[in-house]
Amino acid sequence: MSTPMPDRSPASRLEGIGIAPARAAAIAADVAQGDASSLLHELLLRALWSSVIDEAAPDALQRHGGAVGRLLASGVDPHDLLDVVREAQVDTIYNVAQLIDWPDEGLELGESLDVRLSASLAHGGGAPQPLPELHACLMERDPTGRSGAPRSPEQRQFGMLDADIRRQITALTGERKFSAAAVLWKQHVGGELKTALAAVQSLAGQTR
Repeated sequence: MSTPMPDRSPASRLEGIGIAPARAAAIAADVAQGDASSLLHELLLRALWSSVIDEAAPDALQRHGGAVGRLLASGVDPHDLLDVVREAQVDTIYNVAQLIDWPDEGLELGESLDVRLSASLAHGGGAPQPLPELHACLMERDPTGRSGAPRSPEQRQFGMLDADIRRQITALTGERKFSAAAVLWKQHVGGELKTALAAVQSLAGQTR
């Protein structure tokens, strides 16, 4: 019996890097028509957010070295530093996205020097197509689902828990077993059970 060949269609390859099936199919359909603008748009959005530190992996701070390393060595709370670094990075990628969209903003060069980026396929394809704006939809693509906003106190406390406890609370809230999740939260965070229940309910659908 022969082994089935893996699906190497453009949509399948896009799904393979984590793009949602519906979006992957839409991009692949554009590419089939020779239009690379949605593909470049998606890749740039993903690349921008990939440069932002993962809140679920605070140990990544250790790789920064320099001033970050010195602050950690001086006893600064790594979760405080994580929030500062992430907020600065989110501001930076927004500014980069805006610069890609409007590289001549504020320069008053006139229509004859008005410039915008276009996308085309490196091999074949149709005429270059204008790149859709990045900064207008950047925040809605925040992997945390918070549209670039800082962590709430509950999200911060959740991030400070051991990975196994986070997984258990995520699983329980996903199954809407809030009472059990609240008991687990109280065991590891402390406080009143009523406060713990409110905390896990606020985290429902936001944890990973």
